[in-house]
Amino acid sequence: MTSRFALAALAAAALASALAGGCADDGAPRAAAVEPARPAPAAACEGGAAPAAPPKAVGFAVGDRAPSFEWDGEDEAGRRARISLARYEEPCAARPRLLVVRVHGGAWCGTCRWHAEHTSDLFALPEGDRLRVLDVVVSDRDGSPARAEDLAAFRGLVDPGARARVAFAVDPAMELARVAPASGVPVPLYVFVDTRTLSLRGYLSNPNPDELADRVGAIVAELDRRPAPARREPALVDGLFHADEWDMIRGATGLGAPPPDPTNDVADSAAAAALGKALFFDAGLSPGGAVACATCHDPAKQLSDGAKVARGAGLGSRRTPRIALAAHARWQGWDGRADTLWSQALLPLEHPDEMGGSRLFVVRRVAERWAREHAAAFPGRPLPDVSRLPAEGKPGDAAFEALPPATKEAVTRAFVDVGKAIAAYERTFRVAENRFDRYARGDAGALTPLEKQGLLTFMHVGCMQCHWGPRLTDDAFHVTRMASGHPGAADRGRELGAAILGASELTRAGRFSDAPSPLLVRPGAPGAFKTPALRGVAGGGPFGHGGESDSLSSVTELYGRGGLPDGDPRTIGALEPWLLRFDEAAQWGMPPFLATLTAEPIVP
Repeated sequence: MTSRFALAALAAAALASALAGGCADDGAPRAAAVEPARPAPAAACEGGAAPAAPPKAVGFAVGDRAPSFEWDGEDEAGRRARISLARYEEPCAARPRLLVVRVHGGAWCGTCRWHAEHTSDLFALPEGDRLRVLDVVVSDRDGSPARAEDLAAFRGLVDPGARARVAFAVDPAMELARVAPASGVPVPLYVFVDTRTLSLRGYLSNPNPDELADRVGAIVAELDRRPAPARREPALVDGLFHADEWDMIRGATGLGAPPPDPTNDVADSAAAAALGKALFFDAGLSPGGAVACATCHDPAKQLSDGAKVARGAGLGSRRTPRIALAAHARWQGWDGRADTLWSQALLPLEHPDEMGGSRLFVVRRVAERWAREHAAAFPGRPLPDVSRLPAEGKPGDAAFEALPPATKEAVTRAFVDVGKAIAAYERTFRVAENRFDRYARGDAGALTPLEKQGLLTFMHVGCMQCHWGPRLTDDAFHVTRMASGHPGAADRGRELGAAILGASELTRAGRFSDAPSPLLVRPGAPGAFKTPALRGVAGGGPFGHGGESDSLSSVTELYGRGGLPDGDPRTIGALEPWLLRFDEAAQWGMPPFLATLTAEPIVP
């Protein structure tokens, strides 16, 4: 049977060492063995709970009494409550039950979502009536620390048949990271606790269904002081993949049209897309007449530019992302400074290092060159009379601020229409299917044995926590400690993007949105960047937000080492605990699979 951690032995050994007491006398890592059940102290059944074990300096091990964690949460009935491990203690129970604490990254986490959606499978085990389940969520769907209000969304992921048997809590400080080794531990992390003694009985990191069933059966048998049931013999798809892995592989294909965008009332208008196409290729939107959207997003270069960092009117500090699938994204840009496709289209027009223009300049260009196309795309929304307007200007410029409020409003609305037309054109982009798609649909010969092994490695080291779904991204923000494109300086990433978004009037919540909706912008983590879509990663480098990696193998090597080391001035932020460090075999094993993830753009 292929173990999920067969290709990540170094991390597994570290996890076993952290929780099960390090190494045996011969230096070999110890397995995470289940210790015999300890009887409940008599005092506990006479009115007093068993005393907690003294806290260890680092973590706690199998057999220890679990610390007295307590969090905000919801009980099994969905009512707000303080949830503590102590509430599960049953010192006088005739036979113990098993508390299954599942530490989830949040709704961004693909593997966590799978386990939440299959919670009923836990209760369907022979030991199901002996189980209690507590889901502990550490972050929201964007990767920010979780709050109690995030639990409703996560509760919705748990299959309805099991939801009423699960309690939920938020652990934004990830206190349960004390059970995780420095090498990282993919989530969901299962922590098993004996409800009679509140002692830790075992743990598993992102287990496959058979591994989970075997461990639950073994632990309950140990608590009952009887032999463990026979281990399951899993049925592997293509001789390689467990049921959960194959489900996620199948879920990573089938990319269709982008989701609706109610904030843009011309999002799917053919006339708006025609205007947007003209604007996308119009270098006249930049004052120098040399930079168009297509300059950096060249259809001949996978809708990027192939450069380390973008070069427009000036030199940027981040790599130009591919935008063939941008219409599917929840956030736009590396740091999520825009929350709609149309607002993202507007940002480069006024950025000094990109197109270097202003809204007055852009609206004048549209009125003088594209007035007929604009009228077809936006009937009943005439352009302002530009004959009496300054040549250039944007908010903050003296020329723009001197205009009457009604004129500024009219200019900005016309400017927003430019973004909405470009977005309508970008929504028509599609990508061709690749060999991975054919494999996911059941064509076993679509990938070579080496590529399949790379896919297996990709899953075993936890990449599908963040890289899942048809685009292979979670659209969340994570600290991976990759180098910035700033010479000798770190890029603050989402911290900067959240601040820019929070101060913008061009958001889905603002008055220029055609369907205003609440915008929740939480403070971003310094050094966190949006997970790039891996569909299309085979289109060539450079890679990373700073363009510092020139090959897929250099990216996997960096991830395997845990990113740049502490103290390196090119990055900032603490590496997230669920990011697993992995050895050279895994680092070099993944690129053959990644090279199958083509996304040839189909651009009208």
